This record gives sequence, structure tokens and C-alpha cells, in this order.
Amino acid sequence: MKTKFLCIALLSLCLSCLNDTHVPDDKFVGVWELKGRGMFEGMQIKIERKEDKFTGRLIKLNDNKFIKMFADSNDVWVSEIKRSSSYQFRITEKKIARDLFSLYGLSTSQEFKVEFIDDNTIGLASDSADPLKSQVTYKRVQ
Repeated sequence: MKTKFLCIALLSLCLSCLNDTHVPDDKFVGVWELKGRGMFEGMQIKIERKEDKFTGRLIKLNDNKFIKMFADSNDVWVSEIKRSSSYQFRITEKKIARDLFSLYGLSTSQEFKVEFIDDNTIGLASDSADPLKSQVTYKRVQ
């Protein structure tokens, strides 16, 4: 009886590992447009990998007055991308007007849980929300 249970448990574990798709880190490299966040809508970032570190820099701003006031082309937008499982990641974005936030001792960055919805779309979610169902996305432009 114990042997049957052990075999079934081992088989279940192996099958779940086979279904767990590994997403390569390099899928992040490219030009992405921000979607689903009014103030940032249409902005573009270029994510590059240098050695083992990813960095995303602003390459296109939008017409929002606060973006024009607090952001410049080539500013770092994504300061870190780290893997949390074989298919989930965490992205750290720097906040707009971070210099102002830091003067008051407030956080200058925000972390999101992310997953690839498809090869050209990354879903971002906070806390316990599901990135695959998120309206906040990065959409690949190049």
C-alpha cells in the first residue's frame, strides 16, 4: 500500500514538473510599450541585458504633463528583473519623480509580479493579483 502511494506521488510530481514551462530570461530583451496605466500609456522602454543584469531605459515619452516634467529620454525605468519561478518574474520599476519621493523618505521604486501572456505581451500585477489577467501590460514593439 505504501509503495503504491509513493509511486503515485512520485508520478504526480514528475508530471507537474513536465507541465511547468521554463521561460528564458532573454525574452525580455527588446522594445516594449506600456499599456493600461493612463499616465504612462504609450511610453516605450528598451530592455537590454548586460552581463547578468537587465535594465530598461525610456526611449519614447508620452504627452502627459507630469511625464514631461519628471522624465527624460534614457532614464532608467526598469532597474531589475529577477526570476521567481521557471515562468514568473519580478520587475522593479523606478517611480516617476523619484527624486521628489526620496526627499520625503518615500519609496522610489515599485515591484511587480510578471508573467508572459504570450511572446509579445508581459502582464504586470501587484501583490496577489494574477499577471495573466492584468490590464497593465508591456507590449513588444521590436
